Amino acid sequence: MKVYKLKYSKLAVEDVVRLARYVTAIYTHDSARKYVAQLRTEIESLSYLAGLLQESKYELPKLYHPQAKTLSVGKRKLTVIFHTEGEYVMIDKILPSCMITH
Repeated sequence: MKVYKLKYSKLAVEDVVRLARYVTAIYTHDSARKYVAQLRTEIESLSYLAGLLQESKYELPKLYHPQAKTLSVGKRKLTVIFHTEGEYVMIDKILPSCMITH
């Protein structure tokens, strides 16, 4: 099984920061830190899952990359859009799952 290294696009980093700010506004700073840590753990699973997942059939992910793939995280509330390039998994964007419908 191939193991990939993860890289985050600028957009994906901004998405994580926005999520942390949102959680902090509703709960606490500690809750936001735990939420982001759990999110990172789920995203890091792409280091070994990325090669097993199929390309997305939806149009929105393909706006970020023609061979985009998706992974549902955060109890399926978020979708990570990513693609593979050689030995890397590039995390392109993190969106609410309800946005990926067609």
